[in-house]
Amino acid sequence: MSNARYFAFAPGDSSAGSPANGAARVQVVTMDRQFLPGCFYGNASWIVKPYRQDDFFKHRSDELLMFIGADPGAPENLNAEIELWIENDRLLLTQTSIVFVPGGAAHGRLEVRNLKQPVFHYTCHINTDIYEEIPAEPTAPAGTYARNWVVRYEPVDGRLPSAPEGFLTPLLWIDGRKLRGAPYLEAVWFHTDNDTGPEEHSHDFDEIFGFIGSDARHPDELGAELTFAIGDEVIAVKKSCLVYVPRGLKHSPILVPKLERPIIHFSGGNGGDYIREGSDQF
Repeated sequence: MSNARYFAFAPGDSSAGSPANGAARVQVVTMDRQFLPGCFYGNASWIVKPYRQDDFFKHRSDELLMFIGADPGAPENLNAEIELWIENDRLLLTQTSIVFVPGGAAHGRLEVRNLKQPVFHYTCHINTDIYEEIPAEPTAPAGTYARNWVVRYEPVDGRLPSAPEGFLTPLLWIDGRKLRGAPYLEAVWFHTDNDTGPEEHSHDFDEIFGFIGSDARHPDELGAELTFAIGDEVIAVKKSCLVYVPRGLKHSPILVPKLERPIIHFSGGNGGDYIREGSDQF
């Protein structure tokens, strides 16, 4: 069976979630058990209009919420304000950020305001392959979750991704060492083409990758061509997508022979720390 089954590509027709139809969020691509049994849940979208939701809910699984500003020239600037509540703690996000919501924590009260440019939003549930909202009320004391978010690419060990000069801008990093209990997720901008990439390796955790075009008006268009080696196959990618790599399956390199405009790349897994097997890089 082809390993292409691990790739979920954005549909070519994204009109149902277009700003012209009044949607505040434009859907890019989703991965869940309906796509591939066993993979964990991930959803990518663009926030294109201010909106507000007031209900609190919880999940049985841990959740990561990532918000990335659309301007690769000012990567830390969200160009919006996002107010998000976890239990009785109010988080005000104005920078590119990752928020960690542990399973069982009431959250969901959210307002997006002062939106100057679209904001890329990715949410994933590391422990499950479904998305489930359970109504909840805040009960935890204030201060319990006030620091459950990160900005900037700052691993505890100081590790930075190796890449040719000018190819990428590191954005975000979170793991169990950075924030206790959090799973691993990192994000970068790709700016140019690239004929090198991480050497082939595997992990003892399941991993999900994202390759997302930066034009929120045409979210399915990657604006680049790349290849991703998974197992014994090399898959060509020309559309925004999510990729699921089961634990133990060898993958990489990622090569970018053509790039017309910057793209967002991220990867995350259900391990607390990031370790490569079969490689001398960590």
